[in-house]
Amino acid sequence: MKSLMSAVVIVLAGVILGAGPALAKKDKGGGPQIPPVITADQAKATVTAVVSKLSLGKPYTKQGKQGDIKLEIPLMVEGKVVGRVRLNPLTGEILTKGQKIQAPKLSVSPDEAVKTVQMVLPKLQVGPAWLGKSGEWKVPMLYQGAIIVEIGVHGQDGSILPDWKASKDATMFGR
Repeated sequence: MKSLMSAVVIVLAGVILGAGPALAKKDKGGGPQIPPVITADQAKATVTAVVSKLSLGKPYTKQGKQGDIKLEIPLMVEGKVVGRVRLNPLTGEILTKGQKIQAPKLSVSPDEAVKTVQMVLPKLQVGPAWLGKSGEWKVPMLYQGAIIVEIGVHGQDGSILPDWKASKDATMFGR
């Protein structure tokens, strides 16, 4: 009887220990989310106010995972990169957010790309904001009704947030 009881305890302990990690919720590492102080409308108004101040950084190309070429131009506000516009490297057309093009080579000059985006900047519209994972507001910039870039707005003080990934790429690949 004693050996049966020991076996049951061992099995039960194994089941509990094995099920714990399987039932645990994966933490994305974002930490506790602080509720925003500013509203979605205030975030949208902040981005609307800086649209006229948007400027372009130096265009750059980078190689994708499958060897394809990506053409991007940083969007700047007061010297900091706040987003990036992606273009089709074959035609120079602006790509919507998430749109992927398999281009083996660059057929558009950086000057042509800059001219295209400069013509689009005054036509950009500001869309409705949504709350991001870390309590920041994401405000979409629309061209012809499609999102081409999202601008981050701090949920506590309403400042425009830098886009660290775009900034890193601009530094690494911009020559």
